[in-house]
Amino acid sequence: MEVHHHPQLEHKPKPWKEYFLEYIMIFLAVATGFFAEGLREHIGDHSKEKEYLSSMYNELKYDTAQYRVQLNKITKLSPIFDSCYLNVKEAPRYQYVLLARWNTPVNELGPGYRPTLQTIGQLKSSGNLRLLEDRDIVDKVLQYESFIYGDYMGHYEDVKQASKQVYAMEDELCDYTDFMQKLDSNMRHIEGKLSVESSELYDMPIVIKDPLKLNILANSFVNFKANNYGYTTALNNAMKRATELLSLIDSKYQFGDDK
Repeated sequence: MEVHHHPQLEHKPKPWKEYFLEYIMIFLAVATGFFAEGLREHIGDHSKEKEYLSSMYNELKYDTAQYRVQLNKITKLSPIFDSCYLNVKEAPRYQYVLLARWNTPVNELGPGYRPTLQTIGQLKSSGNLRLLEDRDIVDKVLQYESFIYGDYMGHYEDVKQASKQVYAMEDELCDYTDFMQKLDSNMRHIEGKLSVESSELYDMPIVIKDPLKLNILANSFVNFKANNYGYTTALNNAMKRATELLSLIDSKYQFGDDK
């Protein structure tokens, strides 16, 4: 028995051009998808980069302001250290009293500023340092961080230790009665915040008059001054590095135009 094929069931082979056209269409569709996804990620990365750099820019502006504050403090304190030294070296001349007009500023204007580098820390811990496209900015960021956690923090800790030595010697040799009264007054009226206004100064009578002990106290003021001198170099260097980094960031995004 002869089998007849229905005409509609017969398939004619497609021309090769039609297969090629289908291949091109599929290829273009896939390529376009990849391109769109890549573009989306690039736009997202660029947006994140701008957010990080904006945050870093604001932190650096704050850092530089604080560096200037510390430099001004040191400028004011430098001659006061000399007076404190003479005050103790010539204690009998001053009736064995560490005079408030010199000692109070040393205690109240004490050291220093510790940058947090919060945004830089976030960039590194999250692996997002790669988002910073400008290699000059990346290099300056890493150099600034390295300097702050190295040389700068070394001087900062030296100043802290020098201040602690002064305070420890004052604890040992001086009477804090006047200081206690000022603390009580300040805590009642200005929420415990001390100041260096003339009305808030406090004398510290020296009750232990051992010449060797007095010499250690006098030398501690010299040591404090010397460490502040070293800290000045670190502050100026930190401010220079922060300013250079600010300039680089601003050249890319002009954040300064928005202020």
